[in-house]
Order: sequence, then structure tokens, then C-alpha cells
Amino acid sequence: MRALIAAWIVASAGGLLAQQSLGEASDRPPDEDLHIFKPVPDIRVRTAPGSTVLLSELWRDRPLLLTLVFTRCAGICSPMLRSLRSAAASAGGLGTSYRILVVSFDPRDTLSDLDSLAGHLGVRSNPAWIFGVAPPPEVRRLAEATGFWFTWDEVTKQYDHPGTLAAVVRGRILRLRAGATVPSGYIAEILQELQGKFIPSYPLPGKVAFRCFQYDPARGRFSVDWGLLLLVLPGLVAILATGWVFGSQQPASGRASPTCPTRLESMPSRSGRTTGGR
Repeated sequence: MRALIAAWIVASAGGLLAQQSLGEASDRPPDEDLHIFKPVPDIRVRTAPGSTVLLSELWRDRPLLLTLVFTRCAGICSPMLRSLRSAAASAGGLGTSYRILVVSFDPRDTLSDLDSLAGHLGVRSNPAWIFGVAPPPEVRRLAEATGFWFTWDEVTKQYDHPGTLAAVVRGRILRLRAGATVPSGYIAEILQELQGKFIPSYPLPGKVAFRCFQYDPARGRFSVDWGLLLLVLPGLVAILATGWVFGSQQPASGRASPTCPTRLESMPSRSGRTTGGR
């Protein structure tokens, strides 16, 4: 009887821990401009039984790529980590030029859970991949500093959260990417930027899928939600209206009337930045 009561208490405590949330769900990805060059809290992370490490010990001699996940995720965590593994393999330099730190934001996760995740990714034997847990207050500090939020959904028993990857250099955020995948050339760009090279950046054409609840694990793809439709609809209406107005003003003779350069033709083709500023 006592054993049953103890098991119920543990299960109830785990459920309460899992229901902790930070911030509010948003249809917009974290804004890199709000976090760039901001300091990252030097929290202590437990990476092995009886072994902890300060983040400053990891970023002291080389950049750190930091991402927050939870091992029971049925959404974007695994696809994002797999793409991060592929991007690191493509860029090279892992372990000598940078490290990767994966921290769980779920209080239920244990080091054993993260070890299983590392094994699933095939990186368990790679010391440049570091997996760890931290006390909830410290995780919240880390999440707030990197624009990360998570909300518990009682129906699905899952967290909704963005997929983010922060490039931390000497304790400050150099890059912050939100998305379900890490492009193959992204890490190479970071390494080039650290060397002071000019890296062009291109604005994303509209909203990209970045949230856990936009991912359909059964189909392995993303679904467009109503929030996206509401964001895109005004722009589509404006484009269609503009096209109709200009189309109706074509000369009756069928000859093309002189036109001015479009905005896309007159705008600069790209913008860039260096580590010195944005």
C-alpha cells in the first residue's frame, strides 16, 4: 500500500513539474535583433552523475551552439537536432572550432533520458556534443536570455515551444536562429563571421514554421495554422488588389505603357553584417 501511495506521489509531482510554462505561445519566431550581443547567464549544467559545468567553462575557449529541447517531444526537437548534426558535419570543425550544448527545459528529463537522446542521434561518443540538465530557475534564466518560451498543453501532454539555436561567443549571443531545421551552411557562416568575413543575410520571405505544434510527426512535415493564414491574408489581398488596378489601366491599344522600376528592382539585393555590429 505504501509503495502504491509513493508511486502516486511521484507521478503527481512529475505531472506538476511538467506543467510549468514560461512566456506565452506566439505565432512569431523570437526576434534576433532583441537578443543579439546580449549576455547569456553563466548557469551551472549537470552533464553527468556527480559532474557539473559552468557555461563559461564551455564558451571560454571556443564558441558554443546552444539549443533547448525536451526528450519526450513529439514535434520539432528530433528533426531540428538531426539537421544540426548534418550542418555540423557539413561545416566541420566541431570540437576544435566550437561545441554544441543541448539543455533540457523539461524538469522530468534525467541524464539517462538525455543519454538515450544522444544515442538516438548517434553522437553519444562525441565529446563535442554535450547534453545536460539544470534546475528549473536556471533553465528559465537561460530561456529568457535567448528568447525561448514553452507552454504546457494538458490535452496532448506536450510542450509547445519554438526551435531555436543560439551561437554564444564569450558569453554573448552572436546569432539566434528560430526554425525547425538548421540549414547546412548556417554553421559555416557563423565560423566565417567569427573570422571577420562579410556574411550577407537575406530576410525570410514571410513566416517560417518554427513551433512544435506546427509539426505533424505522423507525416513528418509542417502544417499551416490559422495564425499564419491571418498573417498572410492581408498581404495577399493587397497584392491581388494592386495587380487588378494596374491590369485595368493597360492601354486599350494593347501597347505596353512605360513603367517605372519595381521596388524589388530598386532595392539593394542583400544586406550584411559583421561581428562588430548589426
